[in-house]
Amino acid sequence: MTAKNVYAYTLQPVPYEVSEAEQRNAQLVLSRSNYKIGTKAWLIMGAIIALSLLGILLIKNYSTVFCWVAIVCVVIYFLVRKFGIEWYVKRKLNETPVQEIKGIRLGVQPHGISMQQQVGMQMGNMTVGWKDIYEWYNTPEFILINFKIKDQQGAYILPKRLDSKNFPFATIRKHLTETVGEPKSV
Repeated sequence: MTAKNVYAYTLQPVPYEVSEAEQRNAQLVLSRSNYKIGTKAWLIMGAIIALSLLGILLIKNYSTVFCWVAIVCVVIYFLVRKFGIEWYVKRKLNETPVQEIKGIRLGVQPHGISMQQQVGMQMGNMTVGWKDIYEWYNTPEFILINFKIKDQQGAYILPKRLDSKNFPFATIRKHLTETVGEPKSV
């Protein structure tokens, strides 16, 4: 039995370094959840297509142009929502600089996630308690945690590759599920 199995928390903080590619991927994944096509939009598009097809079948002259225009508009709307917005978001994300994350160490404790960072000649410590976290996302590549401490918002992108460095993701998921609830869908 290894120490990882015996103790579900980190004995020593692990280096926390998130690359620019990982940050951009996390931003893109989260932005996708903001521009999903909702049920209401699907129902409206379906109704427009159904009525247009019905109009094309029942009307046998040049008046069906309106029905064809409606179908084309629905297809254009779908393509813009599916591909156009993602292209635009990728372009805008590449224009904004990402924060360089180096020299930070994270640990998982029973009371929250602890962070250590060298600030000048001193070591700065901060703990994000489980109760300070208000939402979290669980994806195959990372866990994103949004928190609020003293009216200051922050976020951690926790790449799942840290799990191999004795950073216990099972413990994080357990505490987040107990305190915050189930992860938000992406």
